[in-house]
Amino acid sequence: MTATTTSVEILQRIGEVHPMCPDMRFGQLMMTLDILADDMFDRNLWDVEDDQLIAVIERFRQDLVRRES
Repeated sequence: MTATTTSVEILQRIGEVHPMCPDMRFGQLMMTLDILADDMFDRNLWDVEDDQLIAVIERFRQDLVRRES
């Protein structure tokens, strides 16, 4: 996967997750992903690899789905 393809996938996934938490501002969403990245990989958003960020976004999506159930 190229860097451009990965970036597009990351943006698409964020675009899918953000509407699932309508009361959360975009900056709050990014900080939540930062906290999860630290929890999952002991790295912040600055240092996390793109494939790891995809995993972080997926974990957040799964958490949101569980809360809705």
